[in-house]
Amino acid sequence: MNYPRSITRVFLVTAVGMLAASADVVLNPIFGDHMVLQREKPLPVWGTASPNERITVTFNGFVERATADAAGKWMVRLPAQKLSKVPAVLSVKGNNEITLSDILVGDVWLGTGQSNMDWVVSGTDGKEAVQKSMPGQYDGIRLFKVGEAVADEPLREVKGAWTEARKETVMGFSATLFFFGESLKLRQPDVPLGLIRSSLGATNAFSWIPNEVRDTDGSTAYLREWWGNATKGWTPEKQEERDKQSAAYEEQVAAYRARKESTDSLKKPGELMGPRYSRRPSGLYNGMIAPLHPVALRGVIWYQGEWDSKKDWVKVYRGTLAALAKSWRSNWAKAAGDPALGDFPFYLVQLPSRISGDGDYWPFMREIQQQLATDIPNSGFVTTFDLNDGKELHPVEKVQIGKRLANLALAREYGQKVAYHGPLYRELRVVGDHLVLRFDIGADTLKSTDGEPLRNFEIAGADGVYHPATVKLNGDLVEVSSAAVPKPATVRYGWMPTPERPNFVNSADLPASPFRTDPVP
Repeated sequence: MNYPRSITRVFLVTAVGMLAASADVVLNPIFGDHMVLQREKPLPVWGTASPNERITVTFNGFVERATADAAGKWMVRLPAQKLSKVPAVLSVKGNNEITLSDILVGDVWLGTGQSNMDWVVSGTDGKEAVQKSMPGQYDGIRLFKVGEAVADEPLREVKGAWTEARKETVMGFSATLFFFGESLKLRQPDVPLGLIRSSLGATNAFSWIPNEVRDTDGSTAYLREWWGNATKGWTPEKQEERDKQSAAYEEQVAAYRARKESTDSLKKPGELMGPRYSRRPSGLYNGMIAPLHPVALRGVIWYQGEWDSKKDWVKVYRGTLAALAKSWRSNWAKAAGDPALGDFPFYLVQLPSRISGDGDYWPFMREIQQQLATDIPNSGFVTTFDLNDGKELHPVEKVQIGKRLANLALAREYGQKVAYHGPLYRELRVVGDHLVLRFDIGADTLKSTDGEPLRNFEIAGADGVYHPATVKLNGDLVEVSSAAVPKPATVRYGWMPTPERPNFVNSADLPASPFRTDPVP
């Protein structure tokens, strides 16, 4: 039948309106089959639908309802759930119905930072053990790898999907985060673990801060000045030219690979500092952290600092990271409308050894990371500079790093009696021609790992010139002296990019953290 044009137009508009009115309810992709929900905390579940659409969420006999707002956004909060390793179903019903299966209730940890958090299991000292793992060995551990995304405003959805931990999936996952989870599971086998990796290599801390911290916080004044200067030369025309160069490079790569030729001779055009720079301030927070708000977490592990260990950035890092942790917690709580969702620990991994030149400012960064463990409430850190060869920018010794993080969490978050830190410097006394140092031991006693005198101690007099020290262990005290310093005033330990075979530990074999007592900025 042929309708008049006006009637046809009415039919089309009505049909489009009906389709809009019946748009599918959609969950944020952080919710999916095989996921782990955080136990003993309210559980926000959220997504999108048609405006004013009624949503019903059901889990373990609990039913919560919501109505999508004018923008189509909705959220419910399920009551806190008890630990459960019995797979359950979560259903979300609107105009359509979504059913998620194999959902466990345990603890959810977020691992974030730059390339050392990104570094995968296949490139570490734990690779062979994972390859030899038995079927079912990692049951109860679930993995979520957040896809790379950069944005100028907070995104609403995250890229990624949950997978069960199997040797195949584990090999391409964050080694630090996985070995942390594996160690937790050995001590708490009945607690399911959800591990979320959201990290990206070659990133400054400023890529991971919210817009409001970037724009107004006192800690980022230098960032604002630097970014303004760094982007002065950017123009749309320069960006267009660089885009052409990048496209030509990709074509060359494809052609070389088609001929099975090496692409090592090809030089990839660098990015321009400007509005499309992939590591721009706040870009990764908006793309890879904000869309996780407000998934309930047990805690956050931060492994970053290499890119900020340069003269200008190391000076402002302490304030920037403290503001980052505070704003993440605040935004998590705000997104959920519940302060409990912003109450999670923030654990840091101290930088490892690094060769001189590139690592000249790493001692300062390690010091700042230890200070941040006091600045940031409910936080802690683990020392790692005793594990690796300084030539390794990405230490392969991630198994021990994961274990140390797990011990930190077991002691601080789970209340278990386990040693979680090595000797921490606390006090200095001048006694004639030597210094006597007292430590928070972290275990029963102090010791040398190899029976040799403790290495990497230096002392100085009033002139501030440091000399290698002779070191004696005297019970729970350390005495340091040097014939070159008859009137010692200050001491430092491990204050170098790559300490020489650190051997100062406690009876739990946890290393002493580097320190200094001088006031030099």
